Amino acid sequence: MIYKKKLLVDKDLLNQLEQLCKYPNEDMLRDQAVFDKEVIFDNGMRFAIQVISSIIPKEESCWTQGVLFCEEGSELGCTTVGESFEGEYRIDYLGDSYIVEVIEG
Repeated sequence: MIYKKKLLVDKDLLNQLEQLCKYPNEDMLRDQAVFDKEVIFDNGMRFAIQVISSIIPKEESCWTQGVLFCEEGSELGCTTVGESFEGEYRIDYLGDSYIVEVIEG
């Protein structure tokens, strides 16, 4: 089965997060979640979309990932590290596909 949801993000925040994923920022704390928002699917599974600062913020930009959790909160899988915030995040788990599309809205 395919589960699909959209995560709407305010235009200004979306643009800010895209910039953080493109350019280093020495003002960032190292290895911190800059953005972390969950989408809940109809079957109770939760999908977190995250932007994480690097361990060397003045030299490396932030990166993104999606993390799939069960209803009880156990991590079931994650996406590969990404370099852009906007777009599609997908995790396949036990024959099902969980997709979150991050868009302006």
